[in-house]
Amino acid sequence: MVQDKQLSTSKEKTTWQKLFWLGKLAVTLLILSYIYKTFQSEQKGIGDIGAVYRQILAENHLITLLIMLFLVPLNWALESLKWQRLANKAVSITFREAFRGTLTGLAVGVAAPAQLGDTIGRVAALRSDDRLKAIGAAVVSNGIQFYASLIFGGWGLAWIGNKLGIDTSGKNMLYALLTTLCLLGIIIVLFRKRLTNWQPNRAFLTRALSYFRIIGAYTGTDLLVATSYGMLRYLVFLSQFLLALSLFDFPMSPIDLAACVALIFLAKTLIPAINVLGDLGLREFTALFVFKQYNLPPEQVIAATFLVWTINVLGPILIGIFLIWKYKWKSLK
Repeated sequence: MVQDKQLSTSKEKTTWQKLFWLGKLAVTLLILSYIYKTFQSEQKGIGDIGAVYRQILAENHLITLLIMLFLVPLNWALESLKWQRLANKAVSITFREAFRGTLTGLAVGVAAPAQLGDTIGRVAALRSDDRLKAIGAAVVSNGIQFYASLIFGGWGLAWIGNKLGIDTSGKNMLYALLTTLCLLGIIIVLFRKRLTNWQPNRAFLTRALSYFRIIGAYTGTDLLVATSYGMLRYLVFLSQFLLALSLFDFPMSPIDLAACVALIFLAKTLIPAINVLGDLGLREFTALFVFKQYNLPPEQVIAATFLVWTINVLGPILIGIFLIWKYKWKSLK
């Protein structure tokens, strides 16, 4: 009987290992497909973009490019610090583990809609049987970046909204949406403990709620520190985009450029991730719309957007793929 039980356990373990291997293979293929389609979509203008890049290198913008590269680890380090602070309420993790989980989540995130892939990647990378308790932490982490984008995007809209060619009713609807979302976030923060102490009657609701009870465990200090990391990360990403735009002689003030970039990030935040354009395509589409009002060369706008994506996203995604295969994940419990 004992031997049969051991054989059953061994077979179950082997089955889980095969399923995780197939899962990692599927995710990797989806990520590589995403990267391939991204570069394929750029081929139509790759000649113009290539000429722009050659011009940038010829004009000796090495220092600017090096600063952009330096900001990449700072960007993801801030995100990792935020994730570590929030996830520690569920499981104890080091900064290194948080950094690994952040890059894994970034890679898996391009293979799944919305923030589902990012959450799965981060939680699965945790080395703890209680990792599912960190689902709520991932939701809060992503929520902080969501609201950072709303706040700065709202400022960008107020600063240059009149130059975008959007009618008054359209702008008022957008302002109303931003205000409603911001108020909703404040309400959730104020009543977080009451929400997580709710005892539903249905079993499936009780189980689902157990993954989010961690939200009620956060103190005001926890949320303030995590939000500070999120705001700093947003400013780092904004700075990278501004540095990319500074490679060209755009006849715009730095504050107007910052407002345009904030609107690009806002569009990426509000428009659902389930779209045929993809992450980069959505940024390019929005960038072309925003900067069109200033009559800027489209190939330079696309080149700047593509450069930011290549430096800040593509590299970490490739590292994330490596981490997916390097670490042996246990089954989720």
